[in-house]
Amino acid sequence: ERREEKRREMLDAHLLACPPRLRQGLVDAGFSSVHEVCHLSAMELSREIRSSPEEAQYVIDVAKAKALGASSNLGTPVTFRTALSLFENPGEKIPLGIPRLDEALGGGVRSGQVTEICGPPGAGKTQISMLLAAMALKSDPNCSVLYIDTEGSFVPERVEDIAAKVAAPECLPNQVLSQIQYVRVHTHVEQLAVLNDLADHLDMHRNIRLVILDSIAFHMRQDTQDLNKKQHALAKTFHLLTKLAHEKKCSVWVTNHITVRKTATGNASPNSRASDAKLVPALGDLWAHVPAERFFVYNSDDFRGLLLHKSPSSPQMLFDLNKELPVLFSSSDEKNDVGDDALAAEAN
Repeated sequence: ERREEKRREMLDAHLLACPPRLRQGLVDAGFSSVHEVCHLSAMELSREIRSSPEEAQYVIDVAKAKALGASSNLGTPVTFRTALSLFENPGEKIPLGIPRLDEALGGGVRSGQVTEICGPPGAGKTQISMLLAAMALKSDPNCSVLYIDTEGSFVPERVEDIAAKVAAPECLPNQVLSQIQYVRVHTHVEQLAVLNDLADHLDMHRNIRLVILDSIAFHMRQDTQDLNKKQHALAKTFHLLTKLAHEKKCSVWVTNHITVRKTATGNASPNSRASDAKLVPALGDLWAHVPAERFFVYNSDDFRGLLLHKSPSSPQMLFDLNKELPVLFSSSDEKNDVGDDALAAEAN
């Protein structure tokens, strides 16, 4: 009876409608919220909770019904707004310092959503992230930034250098650094623990306007773990990030790796190899739909580009960072880039 009581305390109230055996399976597999179950297929969940696919589908149906129709007694009540209200109150935006891009985005990176920048090592993801932190503090000197570093690529000296170039003259670089909260995580378990505590942390530090996770994929791809547990950890991460952005009205900025996805069909010819694969963000289709806006950054011998790949407010646009973001990049300093994925590569 005591064990059952503990399970009931750990489990989301919405899932208590499930039979005891299925409730036990959910708790043993590490599930606690309906949002962690909704995205799974019946086969995936049945393997997790050791049930039949039919029983797993029943749990998924319960979770989806409760997630969509939660009452005020069991969860946050659903609120309705008019389109005019959304138009007149678009939320805060953080400029990136690229005039054409900020104009296309209606002012910059939006609050209340997850924004992703992805690219290969050394392309500039971390540097752009540090620039965004400095720009957030420039646009609102009273705010703070939370920087979650998973790869050890955060360089305070580089932030200080960027801040000196973009901040207001009266703002000292040390002041900028003092308003950036920093946390280093070393495993996917630590990463999940930090994300799990973020809502409480933001309640205690209500001036945090921007949360940066650099990068989301490093530990999720490096740490060896059971595939089902990895999928569960990914789903938990995605849910926590989107919930945090929505409920705390902050901007969540995430860096991500890229990977190659094969698109070849069975009758593909050997000469079509180049067209049979494409570069895509890491973490698969489950993650692909989470960011509201996505950027690709890449660097070649003679061109460093930023592609606005996905945005509800703009078509795809390409920017020459050497010309349009000289505060970070220029032809003369490309070989001296610091504070990016290359540092993490050296550490490995």
